Amino acid sequence: MTEVAQKVALPAFLKKRLQAFRIGQGSDQYYLLKDPRNDDTHKLEPWQFFLLEVLPGCDNYPKLLGIFEDRFGQSTSQSEIESLFELVAGKKLFGLSALSHPLLAEFNKQRNEEKSAKPMKERIAEAKEKAAAQSQENAENALPPGISEALSFDNNMKQLRWKLFNPKALLKLLAPALSPLRFLMYALPVLLVTGVFLFSRYFTFVEEDITLMLQGVSMIEHALISMLTVNLSVTFLTMLVAHNFRANVYGLGIVLYMGFFPRFCAMMTDVQQFTRRERMWLHAAPLLYRLALFSVAILVWFNTRGYESFTSSFALILAIASAISFLITVNPLVKSNGYHFVAALLDTPKLRQKAYKALLNKMKGNVYQEANAELLAAYALASTVFMIVLFVVVLLLLGKFLKIYLGGVGVLITCFVALTFFYRMVSRFIRINEAHERATQFERWRNRTLTSKEKEEKNQVKVSSTAVYIKRALLVTILGLLFVPYSYEPGGSFVILPDQKQEVTSDISGIVSVINFKGGENLKKGEAIGSLMHGDSLAQMNKLEALMLEQQAVINELKSRPRAEDVKLAESMLDVELTRSRFSRAKVNRLEKLHKTGTVSFEELDDARREHRIDLAQTAEKRANLDVVKAGATPDQIAAAEAKLLSYQEERDYYKEKVDLSTLYMPFDGRLITMHLQQKVGSFLERGEPLAIVENTSTVLAQIDIPEADIAYVELGSSVRIRPQAFYSMDFNGQVLSVDSNVSEERMGKVVRVITTLDNTDGLLKTGMSGYAKVDSQTLPVWKVFSLAIVRFVEVEMWSWIP
Repeated sequence: MTEVAQKVALPAFLKKRLQAFRIGQGSDQYYLLKDPRNDDTHKLEPWQFFLLEVLPGCDNYPKLLGIFEDRFGQSTSQSEIESLFELVAGKKLFGLSALSHPLLAEFNKQRNEEKSAKPMKERIAEAKEKAAAQSQENAENALPPGISEALSFDNNMKQLRWKLFNPKALLKLLAPALSPLRFLMYALPVLLVTGVFLFSRYFTFVEEDITLMLQGVSMIEHALISMLTVNLSVTFLTMLVAHNFRANVYGLGIVLYMGFFPRFCAMMTDVQQFTRRERMWLHAAPLLYRLALFSVAILVWFNTRGYESFTSSFALILAIASAISFLITVNPLVKSNGYHFVAALLDTPKLRQKAYKALLNKMKGNVYQEANAELLAAYALASTVFMIVLFVVVLLLLGKFLKIYLGGVGVLITCFVALTFFYRMVSRFIRINEAHERATQFERWRNRTLTSKEKEEKNQVKVSSTAVYIKRALLVTILGLLFVPYSYEPGGSFVILPDQKQEVTSDISGIVSVINFKGGENLKKGEAIGSLMHGDSLAQMNKLEALMLEQQAVINELKSRPRAEDVKLAESMLDVELTRSRFSRAKVNRLEKLHKTGTVSFEELDDARREHRIDLAQTAEKRANLDVVKAGATPDQIAAAEAKLLSYQEERDYYKEKVDLSTLYMPFDGRLITMHLQQKVGSFLERGEPLAIVENTSTVLAQIDIPEADIAYVELGSSVRIRPQAFYSMDFNGQVLSVDSNVSEERMGKVVRVITTLDNTDGLLKTGMSGYAKVDSQTLPVWKVFSLAIVRFVEVEMWSWIP
């Protein structure tokens, strides 16, 4: 033997005197059986030698076929194995121990009973021809693309299904009546455009209605509604289309999708006879139906929304369920209608298996390559990532729902489901990798490119030792990093608020007459921003000021009494009246004497007496007036005059205040943030309506939403670092100013608002900016930081379960 030959163990049922050798390296590799007695050699292929090696452990053909498929990732047939037995028996390589094996004993019995005396070469040729025919028959019976791996069509799939009833009679009854509805497909583009337009145009209303529905209906109820509407109708449509394409639909069943999610499925046979066009329509019809259902449901919702009826809510649920179902099933990364449609379109069976094989070839750099390997590898990678993301989203929704209704038990159930999925995913990847290795090895053996056993063992030892070293080094490094001090900084999203902010309003209403700024300027405190028309108030104010001057003069005059001139005048007037009364008295005395003599009449005497009495009264009046003048103005007169002056002053102040309020001033140093103020000239400003908004951002506040679980690590005065979205490469430093005493409920959970002050003299931070903030806290080891969530769960959630 040459130096490239390696002696190996002889298969058990061959003659004991034979010697087995593995010959060659690289592209020249095969097995030789040498008979030392007559120096004969017999050449065997690697797969033939493998079957002879594993034969002692296999007492029936199914087991032997299964081991072969597990080893090479390829199937063989009983005829091919029998042809191998015929080849070995014809060369007389089997020993006496072969008769103890059930398969070889049966083969030897059939071989001895053959009546025809055909030469060995002819029998071997017939066996090979039979094996080829069997392979051809298996290929013909294989399901075509679009049918293979489809849950409703491929009965070879190992998926637990429960049959509900046989819909054949119902399909025969409804098929003729529903067949004309297929022409509605031509109206689908118009319906779809209308539905998408309404959905996008009124998305705010859609969001509001969905929020209201989610408050009263749980996630399980929504899933059940979706199953009994969209999923059931799509399954019935699939059965109807398959029935129309001559398939034998024998059942409507339920299957657990992803192991726990119930879905309806169809059960049918005679699907191998579908043409490529029929297979494409079989998967395109459900996709088009989902689009039509979405469009019609949106139209119904839009037209019935104003009535607040059950129809509107049900139509919206139907639209959302059909849209989500379409987005999932149309994705060729999921084994659903979209994937099977692409497989039927490309007429490529087992598309995902080929894609995973191409991906592993790319990752491992194997020689064997499929056509379009890069495209297939990208498809496999995208499919894997999509399925992981989809399951994570479903898991998060499930966890949230179970936590609400089951508390900590729901969290444990969610963790169990996640671990189960992770285990199944890892197991599947391991099986895919093993199948790929077997398939690649088989291809290499078939193409004579198998490397030598010594080289493989050497590489394996080298890789194994390197892998063990790397694993140990990583383990030590990870354990060391767990005890590294870590500065724990609780944080959360923030929003920037101004230190001072005010709406400039007026207590009066009026027409805006003057605006001094355009908006956006920096102003000083007291600068006039604008004013309202105040002509009437100004005129009333001037009039009242004149009345005040008049009334003040009256008060001054009253306070100046008694004056000497007034007293002298009153005395003079009294003297006049005294003189007049003396003369009138003298006249009365004269007339009395004349009346006694009969010179004058009684009437003249009476007139003189009456005139005298009047003079006496006027004298008394003038004497009283003299007393009044000498007494001066009374306190009550002065108080009344002063009160009237005060009323004038109050009214004047009211109009003066209106004039002052008509001009609006800057309340503090800051920025006028309202823009296009000049456009408000001539408009009517109601009382209390803001004319402009001003704020001071030289110092700003950052309102940080700290998760409730981390608020214990936040203290007043702690340093804060914030990083806005707009300035992602810059940090702004501040200090904790206050911590809210209440806990707020946000979408991400319960948070406590923390206020911090930040210097903003450069004006980079704008009101409303957002980003993420970190609050300086304690220094903890890494292991404790990463275990805080687990500790909280154990100390709170699990503690709550303990009675």
